[in-house]
Amino acid sequence: MALRTEVAIALMLPHVVGWNRTVVNGAYESLHSDLPRRLAELAQAAQLPLRLKTIEVPYPDLDKLAQAAAPQWTGKFNPRPFDAAAAKEIYECAW
Repeated sequence: MALRTEVAIALMLPHVVGWNRTVVNGAYESLHSDLPRRLAELAQAAQLPLRLKTIEVPYPDLDKLAQAAAPQWTGKFNPRPFDAAAAKEIYECAW
């Protein structure tokens, strides 16, 4: 299933921000006291999905998704080290 970029970002961003929260030393809190929750609220207000299972991504596919995500250029700019295991952890949070 191909997602529109804005849907994929709205779905994943709260989970990525939540996952990175432990290493950004309060930077997210300078934007909002609970940024992951606020991002989820905005996605919900736009009637966008918040969970991978909502868009019928099977749980067993998370490994394949994580392997595909690991080498993407966007992971190089992540505040936490990003590899397939990290991607799997984020996908599990989003599932």
